[in-house]
Amino acid sequence: MSVKKNVFSNPIIKDVIEIIEDTKDRLVFKTYLQPFGGQNTMHYHSKLTETFKIIEGELVVFLNNKKIILKQGDCAIIKPFDVHQFINASNKEVIFKVEIYPAKQIKQGLQIIYGLANNGKTFKSGLPKNIFYTAISLNMMDAFVPTAPLCIQKAGITFLATLGRFLGLEKKLLNTFSNFSD
Repeated sequence: MSVKKNVFSNPIIKDVIEIIEDTKDRLVFKTYLQPFGGQNTMHYHSKLTETFKIIEGELVVFLNNKKIILKQGDCAIIKPFDVHQFINASNKEVIFKVEIYPAKQIKQGLQIIYGLANNGKTFKSGLPKNIFYTAISLNMMDAFVPTAPLCIQKAGITFLATLGRFLGLEKKLLNTFSNFSD
């Protein structure tokens, strides 16, 4: 499955992402989150800041052990090491804008995860079944779980992502799912 240039979806999260701006420093996209969709696990980023701004509907954000309900016009800023997850707990679509900086390889990581999900190559959690694909995409997205020490996660992800790059798997994933060369 190849991705459209700036629109892609994930059947597990039940969302569609439309890229608005994509630079080295900043990634901005609009998310269309279907009823009862959302992320399956709490996670954090060690170097990224995300801002969610609600355009339409209500988004539930779990942020550092607090449940926040964001409505139209509301914003939430997710700073490095903030443990978070978002869901749509309603029966109506939620539309929100996400701004991520620095952008680094977030778009490519999302395209890989979303492409694999569309091809049935992920677990119900949304993570790829192939450990190398998981490491490569998590490395690109600077994503970690709060249930394991960061140093162990970074070491494992870096090792497996580097090995996957050496084996040509990263290039294969980028060629299949990403428009990284644009």
